[in-house]
Amino acid sequence: MAHTLAPEVRSQFAHRLKMIRTQRGFDRARYFARTLGIEENRYTRYERAEVEPSLTLIHKMCETLRVSPNELLGFAEPGPSAKSAGLAEPSLEEIAHAHGGGPEGTGKGPDPRSSLAWNLAAEAVAIRHEHVGKSKSGGDPLAALRETGALFSSLQSDPFDTVAKIVNDEALKDVDAKRRAALAELINAFTERVTETLAARHRR
Repeated sequence: MAHTLAPEVRSQFAHRLKMIRTQRGFDRARYFARTLGIEENRYTRYERAEVEPSLTLIHKMCETLRVSPNELLGFAEPGPSAKSAGLAEPSLEEIAHAHGGGPEGTGKGPDPRSSLAWNLAAEAVAIRHEHVGKSKSGGDPLAALRETGALFSSLQSDPFDTVAKIVNDEALKDVDAKRRAALAELINAFTERVTETLAARHRR
């Protein structure tokens, strides 16, 4: 049985994706699909709200459109001229209110720290869900998106404490060495970026 988001949630995401795509100069869906490296038919299904993209593809869309994951998913405004469609979930609205663009400012495209934070959050959530099994979340992609968004916001607002919680997560005990090494690499890259940012601010 295919996983699907609630129709109104998927419809809002589809509308937001099309709106930002055209705002960023991709007048035709086929050009944007080609940039993403996928078939036009596959991409247009996202804009028709027939299916939802994976977290990996969402991240690629963000990089191509030069928006943060928060902006594309409706956690924050992409700019003064575009109203947020939102994802009709109170918890996401709270995230948007508290962490509207991340500490480094958004609206001009995702910064490296935000990209690393999103990748780390997505990987940590994926590991956690594999650990508890799909039955707990009911196989609902929205649960993973919501959890990833919350963890992303925590990484932005309280990076070191959040990283410590990820490292101490029980789910990591069952992860194979190769994946654990990849996660460690992500954590190191993210914490180095945070340290650099803090040092740069201190020098100002």
